[in-house]
Amino acid sequence: MSSKTLIPKDWQRLHLGDVARVTNGKTNSQDAVIDGNYPLFDRSVLIKKSDKFIFDGEAIILPGEGAEFIPRYFSGKFDLHQRAYAIFSDDEKVYSPYLYYFLFANRDIFAQTAVGSTVKSLRLPIIQKVSVNIPPLEEQKGIAEILQSVDAEIQKLDLLISETEKIKKGLVIKLFSDQQNNNKYKIGDISEVTSSKRVMVSDYVDSGIPFYRSTEIIKKSKNIPVTDPYYISQEQFDSFKNRFGAPEKGDILVTAVGTIGDVYLVQKETFYFKDGNTIWIRKIKDIVSPEYLRMILASSYYREKLNSVAGGSNQKALTIQKMESVEVPIPSIKEQQRLVEILSSIEEKTDMQVILRKLLTKLKIGLMSDLLSGKVRVK
Repeated sequence: MSSKTLIPKDWQRLHLGDVARVTNGKTNSQDAVIDGNYPLFDRSVLIKKSDKFIFDGEAIILPGEGAEFIPRYFSGKFDLHQRAYAIFSDDEKVYSPYLYYFLFANRDIFAQTAVGSTVKSLRLPIIQKVSVNIPPLEEQKGIAEILQSVDAEIQKLDLLISETEKIKKGLVIKLFSDQQNNNKYKIGDISEVTSSKRVMVSDYVDSGIPFYRSTEIIKKSKNIPVTDPYYISQEQFDSFKNRFGAPEKGDILVTAVGTIGDVYLVQKETFYFKDGNTIWIRKIKDIVSPEYLRMILASSYYREKLNSVAGGSNQKALTIQKMESVEVPIPSIKEQQRLVEILSSIEEKTDMQVILRKLLTKLKIGLMSDLLSGKVRVK
């Protein structure tokens, strides 16, 4: 949606500075903000704590620097970095929640008007000049109420997803703590931990055997279809398979660079994958079910563990040696099957919640487009 689209005759298009007071904060980076009772919104709208507040009321907080300028709504006492902005609505002209939704829907305008080459930043006169569609006040309230109701449902789902993940994490932690030392095995002791052989960009072809980078492995771990993969030739794949092996059903792939800990259990399929970015767990011993091992490694508990052992300063990387040393609890096969059933039911529940959240988010985007442009009226 663009603020430049045609609007209904009884609407106005005004500058943000005409309907709200826009001000930057006073706190700088050197001020002590470690302890305090009040949120401090810094220039990227990351929340810290301050021992003082300089604003009190309903405000739209806008970051002053960064790559994205996403507004957020806040009500209460807060402190503000000198390169962040607070927008206070003129209640006689604009309803604050409506203004928030309008600015959120049109947030691209901030990125487009930001200045600077290395670090983009906003300037007060630029923010004040942003055009805002202003319906009659009662219609503003009606629009905001509709969007707030959708947001409330999204927040409920976020809470459910979080609570479900906590339950899953708790089960894994209990399982790990309940097992005696002789029931914990290093991954290197129950499988072969390796990676693929290097494929060069010049080896890509227009069609053939799918070649997955970590981006595609992450999608597959989340059951998202891979629609446009890279390919290597059948001949090159056969050469790799005959000499070094290729992923087989029951193998496990774990992303190991940048985004660490997305876990994919290979199905009956044919593909190859990028070396270095993904760790390959194969030849898993009979004492452990591949599905059980996948679920354990995919838990938030183990994702945190894998990230903690990963090395690197600029970009974290999980090495084969580190993965080999990670311990996992291995109960009996019967107990593993029971746990897989429990964890599967939890995963299915989470998947449904995530799908519903995506649908609600899509609904919200559509509603913002229709309501904030006047295409659909609220009477």
